[in-house]
Amino acid sequence: MSAICTVKPQCSGAPRPCYAEGFRAMNSLLKLLWFCAILPASLAADPFTPPNYPWPKFKAASFNVREFGAAGNGLTNDTPAINKAIESCSTSGGGDVFFPAGTYSAASIRLKSNIRFVLDQDAIITGAPNGYDAPEPNPFDKYQDYGHSHFRNSLMWGENIENFAIIGGKVNGGHIIQGDPKGRDIGDKVISIKVGKNLLFKNVTHETGGHFVYLLNDCENVTITNVVIKKSRDAVDLMGCRNVQISGCNFTGCSDDTIGVKSDYALGRRILSENIYVWDCYFESGCNGLQFGSETAGDFRNINFWNIRIGLAMKAGIGITCNDSAIIDGVNYRDITISKAASPIFMLITDRLRTGEKGVKPGTIRNVKLSNITITDVVAGRHHGPASAATISGRPDSKLENITLENVKITYKGGSKAEEANIVPPYPKEKYQPNGLGPRPASGFYIRHVKDLTFRNVELAFESPDPKSPLVAFDVDGFVLDKFKTQVGEGVQPARFENVRRLTMENSPVLDALKN
Repeated sequence: MSAICTVKPQCSGAPRPCYAEGFRAMNSLLKLLWFCAILPASLAADPFTPPNYPWPKFKAASFNVREFGAAGNGLTNDTPAINKAIESCSTSGGGDVFFPAGTYSAASIRLKSNIRFVLDQDAIITGAPNGYDAPEPNPFDKYQDYGHSHFRNSLMWGENIENFAIIGGKVNGGHIIQGDPKGRDIGDKVISIKVGKNLLFKNVTHETGGHFVYLLNDCENVTITNVVIKKSRDAVDLMGCRNVQISGCNFTGCSDDTIGVKSDYALGRRILSENIYVWDCYFESGCNGLQFGSETAGDFRNINFWNIRIGLAMKAGIGITCNDSAIIDGVNYRDITISKAASPIFMLITDRLRTGEKGVKPGTIRNVKLSNITITDVVAGRHHGPASAATISGRPDSKLENITLENVKITYKGGSKAEEANIVPPYPKEKYQPNGLGPRPASGFYIRHVKDLTFRNVELAFESPDPKSPLVAFDVDGFVLDKFKTQVGEGVQPARFENVRRLTMENSPVLDALKN
């Protein structure tokens, strides 16, 4: 690269190429390219565009489990035959392990790299009554629940595997249980993978699950598409996973989380969760619809949800809890509809700090945006307490930062208790669920310990009058209310502010009386 220089006084003679100018131009271009390269994914690309992470690839070879002795009659334990087929496929360089029509009872199928399970549309793999591998010892099991700490007591499990897939058919929990086995010869997970890369689960139906249908810890390049889960405790737990795409799924009958974005200490280290995309799905949960935590030992970056319907969420419709020192940074929700949620939106920081690292402190939640969110029929959650106001709650020593709600409408039942208006909720440690805070002093939003919060075109509606202020905010530094709307009961202030600094109220007639 060069340029003709004719104006520099330090140069003499006829115009000639000036290589110094060329090098400066090249340097500027390199700086621009470097800057673009280090932009976080949430800024460099549209967070609501499917990322197209790579799918695993396999050799054109097929191994029929019937040829290795599988009966497929639903009674015989077919685990030895299935494992023989996997071993033979693996030693030959990989390919398909094919399951013809039939019901294959199995326990602790041992997964390997470069293997694709291909199931006939009438093939079922189901959890056997016994024969499961014993839960392996884990020196770090005190830092998370039993089910998260062990992987081998599962219908199928893999460790340090690459290029694995399940295509079609049904994979059911069968005899697998939703609780902890506590030493019994039984499994509590359908599919568990500890450290995996290039994983694909497509067109699979799970009629029953267990404690988890999918427990994936430290996995990357994960695709879950067109998967149906009809009954389980948790559907999918992503523990410290990266580059995940989940689309076209239907999870119902979950007594706990549907999509759990989490990071525990089961592998003896903090693991980053990054670049997770979930879209075009329908979920129902006896607990949380879309949830971070409770396990939050590692950090989280660039997590995105859109075009999702939630028909039931008996804890929180959208929940982000930071309990174990994580930095949760860059979370986007768009075009979400929620009904029958006990707590419509719930963000909380606690100081539980359940991690093996020393000297940790409470983490934070920052750079979160919710747009085009509609929430109706806020009702009490069975086993999880009464309905409550949406909550954004930090701590005096750890604030939430840069939280934006745009085009959000929540419709409440109304008619709460007037004596709750002066309650100050506690700062929970172990009881991090929405009901752990007890009653809220607000009927619509309870907010505390936040820096830079924006409500733009946020509307609160009530089916019957409510005696509490719709909006209560304490210790907020930087609060923009633009086009804020709410119904207000007779004699009730639309909002209460305490220790709120840099407050801006625009295009919100309901708040005009508070401007002074």
